[in-house]
Amino acid sequence: MKILNLLFLLLLVTACNRKNDDAILARGSSFRLIRTDYYENPANPASFRSTRYDYDENNLLREVISANTNGTVDSKQVYRWTDGNTLRVEQHFTNPPWSSSIQSGQPLKIYSYDDTVFNPDTTIRKRQNYTQTDTKTEYRSSTTFEYAYGNRITRKNTYTSDGKLASYTVFQYDNRGNVTMEELYTNVSDNARPNVSTTYEYDTAPNPYRTVRLNSEISWYMSPNNIVRQKSINLVSLISTDEQWKYEYRPDGYPARMIYADGRKEEFIYNE
Repeated sequence: MKILNLLFLLLLVTACNRKNDDAILARGSSFRLIRTDYYENPANPASFRSTRYDYDENNLLREVISANTNGTVDSKQVYRWTDGNTLRVEQHFTNPPWSSSIQSGQPLKIYSYDDTVFNPDTTIRKRQNYTQTDTKTEYRSSTTFEYAYGNRITRKNTYTSDGKLASYTVFQYDNRGNVTMEELYTNVSDNARPNVSTTYEYDTAPNPYRTVRLNSEISWYMSPNNIVRQKSINLVSLISTDEQWKYEYRPDGYPARMIYADGRKEEFIYNE
């Protein structure tokens, strides 16, 4: 599915009483996802990557750790509340994340972090992005959010380090609160046509990533249900993609396994 370097996740609730839950990390959850195993090569089922979700004593997400088949850690995300309404998410890797390969067995080092500031109603006020090399920290960009329809995110604005609008994304929802369409505008002076348009279809089962919320404005994580089809088209190049997934479910309705069309799979492990 979507592992850490792509990123970038409550129980199924109805749109009429849902508050957007962008600050779910502040409240924690007794039922939670604790690990996913991603089998990338159907011909080699013994080879997989694990992502582990570690929580503190209050069931708040503390770390997301990614490891290869032999358990060697090569990346992690660290969650820290720097004050009552600001969550810092640090990205640690063994080598620069823009490298073409992953170096396992090396010390982890922080390369970037985001500071997300929440409003009192749990919606996000803003997110600021930084890169870090040794002792140097550089401010790179910021994101603001617009809301409607019961505090659902309807627009995300991304700004450069000097405050200029670089791009924005608009979201549409179904009556269950799932994101059905997102449109990315990178030519901000032309509001007539987005650069990339993506549509989503869903099952009716609860989304396990909602309990950890790795990134609150990524459709995979912000929707109550699980994506079964994703169609995307670049309206400039006219390049399109169409991906589909199937799920196997636990008796309580949560996914136990996600299966790709080419045989790849992802397994979900919970604390109960």
